[in-house]
Amino acid sequence: MSEVTLPIDAILHEIGADLQPAVHDLQERVNSLSDVEFEQKRKELAAEFGVRTSALDKLRRRPDAQKQGQALALANPVPASEPQAGKKLLDDLAAQIRRFIAADAGSIDAITLWIVFAHIADRAAVCPNLAFVSATKACGKSTALDVVSRLIPRSINIANITPAALFRVIEAAHPSLIIDEADTMFRQNEELRCLLNAGFTRSAAQVLRTVGDDYEPRIFTVWAAKAFALIGRLPDTLESRSVVIRMRRRLPDEVIERLRSDKDQGFVELQSRIARFILDNAEAIIGDEPELPEGLSDRQADVWRELCRIADIAGGDWPKRAQQAALELCAKSDDDGDLSIRLLTDIQTIFAESPERDFWPSQAIVDALNGLDEAPWADLNNGKGLTTNRLARMLQRFEIKTKTVRMGNRTPKGYAASSFADIFARYLQNNRNTQQNRDNSLHDNNIKCCGIVSVADGNRNIQETGRNDDDTASDAGSTTGVSGGFDELDIF
Repeated sequence: MSEVTLPIDAILHEIGADLQPAVHDLQERVNSLSDVEFEQKRKELAAEFGVRTSALDKLRRRPDAQKQGQALALANPVPASEPQAGKKLLDDLAAQIRRFIAADAGSIDAITLWIVFAHIADRAAVCPNLAFVSATKACGKSTALDVVSRLIPRSINIANITPAALFRVIEAAHPSLIIDEADTMFRQNEELRCLLNAGFTRSAAQVLRTVGDDYEPRIFTVWAAKAFALIGRLPDTLESRSVVIRMRRRLPDEVIERLRSDKDQGFVELQSRIARFILDNAEAIIGDEPELPEGLSDRQADVWRELCRIADIAGGDWPKRAQQAALELCAKSDDDGDLSIRLLTDIQTIFAESPERDFWPSQAIVDALNGLDEAPWADLNNGKGLTTNRLARMLQRFEIKTKTVRMGNRTPKGYAASSFADIFARYLQNNRNTQQNRDNSLHDNNIKCCGIVSVADGNRNIQETGRNDDDTASDAGSTTGVSGGFDELDIF
């Protein structure tokens, strides 16, 4: 539908479709007049054509519509004429992606499966996002989004979209959304982030808004396949709903082809082949119950189930490749995208390296965390790293508070290792057996974290008073007396 058809339809409704040529003539005459001429001849033209002057006013305003953007028109891919073998299709698709994107094998396989998923997203129960993230610019994120946009159906690149425009576009056009520089968008618009979160499960993928002069309540869908690119981290709630591809700058020996905007480079044919594969196998994909790898959280299983279904139906080595990709990519992510879970995981690792230590000063934990390779802690606070106050605030979510130990003239604040035992067992699912063994060891050594107890450690003796300094989110907790001459090196 062209930009001028809406007011013409309104006029035809009044004067009859048989006068359509006359209406087009009227449109030309109305828009050929200057503002002054139109005002002078407005009533005359309305009488000549038998329409109200308000209809002419609508027609007169249409040239301005070109200044307000273009009509949204998204075409569905045309399915290939021949049926497609699933394994061959996914192999060819992965090879095409590898031509333009430098990434590890698991990431390439994940991108491949998500692209196919986008063609069946309207039939799925869960709609995971695809997210390209990097630590800095020039890592290939925008190129990766461009590759994806050429292969998924009804793709539309959006920037600076408002929440109202988002759900109206999804409701009207059922697009696949491509969102570059999403870090800026998420930082500036909390409502938009909430809408994107809501689009993960079909039961929650709707928003309620009032429309019209009478404020009629209407339901709009926010269900759509979505691919993001951003510098830094996704918001936790979005990361847990996404297949996260971590992009890095290419090494000199990592050679890829340049993506051309003036050439197809084989994308149209592949898109048609995917459309045909989905046309022939949609029911089988939706009905499949794939085997998922052990160790995934519930949310991660929701995300990867949709991709593993496609791998199952494609056959060949793709089911195993999908499971391996799931394990690799989820291992790179913070569990459920939650930094606090990553904190517990890293603290458990630090504690395991010194199992004989009963008390950890806050600064010792912070120093160890900031020193971990490939961990986010040193990058916090504008590169200054994690602080003891930030550590205390994060751990207080789990009701873990600091204690103060008296060491001669010094009273450093810190944590009893045993106070983490229950939290590790509850939140670090993959380490429950290890933590249970550690719990038994702690109990055997008579280490406790509340009340007045004595803890034997060689010739040294720790006595806890159980007194809380305060309940604030700062680095505060209870005071512990230490006798027997702790050496500072033994603590730090």
